[in-house]
Amino acid sequence: LNQKYTWQDFLKEHPEHREKKTKRTSAEGKKAFEAAYKVFVKKYLSEREEKTAKIVSKTAEKKKALIAKSTEYRKAGNTIKTATAVRKIGAMDAAIARNEKLIERSKTLQKNFK
Repeated sequence: LNQKYTWQDFLKEHPEHREKKTKRTSAEGKKAFEAAYKVFVKKYLSEREEKTAKIVSKTAEKKKALIAKSTEYRKAGNTIKTATAVRKIGAMDAAIARNEKLIERSKTLQKNFK
């Protein structure tokens, strides 16, 4: 997260500090940058959480469709396609778990970020 928002980004958003020639290490510069950094990080984490939630919902929909297909394959007796579908379902389960873990990390980061 530290590399997502730099002093140069801060100066682009707040040109008044560039005009004043505020130094990054000065007391005023540190205070202003930290305030802007907090706002940026909270916005960034909430956007990341929303994107990840969309990915989880899309993956869950694809998984439901694949489960329906696998039951059709099983009823038809096509073991090769059934096995392939089951592997894909397992991969989607893993992706959903990874993304839900990312959502939880984003939430805890937002809570703990002061």
